[in-house]
Amino acid sequence: MHTLAIQSLRVALVILLLGSVLVQVLLPVMASGFGEGTPEVAYLVVPYSLAAILFIGCVQVALLAVWRLLSMIRGEAIFTGRAVRWVDIIIACASVATVLTVGVLVHMLGFVPGGGGPTVYFMAATIFGGLTFLLLMVVMRGLLVSAVADRTELDEVI
Repeated sequence: MHTLAIQSLRVALVILLLGSVLVQVLLPVMASGFGEGTPEVAYLVVPYSLAAILFIGCVQVALLAVWRLLSMIRGEAIFTGRAVRWVDIIIACASVATVLTVGVLVHMLGFVPGGGGPTVYFMAATIFGGLTFLLLMVVMRGLLVSAVADRTELDEVI
């Protein structure tokens, strides 16, 4: 992989990480303001904020795993068992984030008065995107495992 592409991706990862930290910090403030404006759902500010912060935390851990995989590409160690572990971390993060989203959506639809509207569509799209990403990562993991096995076999031959 080209050095320019790796460096560009690292810049993008840093921007995403910094932006996500900013959102995590501002989210409780914005949510409490929303809770004050709509007292009928003010009791949901803390649990929904916590779910959102955990979701963002999953994204951050996945971004750090991508950073580590980029480092392995540069060191030409991407086709090793260590790389598979980092992909497993990304899969675990995607799983947790998707389960969190499903939980909030189920709660919102079943227990929140007046829950619905555009938020439900956004949450459903997030769930669909999370499941799609999760399945993509499982396929990519399978390809990486095959490549590791092929590389190991080739190293034995040489």
